[in-house]
Amino acid sequence: MTPLYQATIKQIGDCALEALEDNMMIIFGDMAPADAAEYCFVHGHDELKGEITTAGLLKLGQHEYRITAVGEVVNKNLGELGHITIRFDALTEAEYPGCLHVDGPTPTDLTLGDTISFC
Repeated sequence: MTPLYQATIKQIGDCALEALEDNMMIIFGDMAPADAAEYCFVHGHDELKGEITTAGLLKLGQHEYRITAVGEVVNKNLGELGHITIRFDALTEAEYPGCLHVDGPTPTDLTLGDTISFC
């Protein structure tokens, strides 16, 4: 399956791992402002090649998640900025417009060089 969006983690902000403790992951393309980057997993920005939907999957490193909800600006923000919040809570309606919700355990072993991909 060809990814709709695929990028590699280039930087992990000082506060990014704390967000994982709250079952969320904030990603931002490498144009992230410095004050935002400290809370994000910064990645090389890719072109969004199709619409991300609840029929899709998210792959983070060695983990795979079923997408359960897509906020109304997720596709726009990911395509333009590489910036969304991923919530590991399996909600079926997006909590916020920029949230993507997935079903599965929050990853604890993400490192530089891991791939983020949406299929």
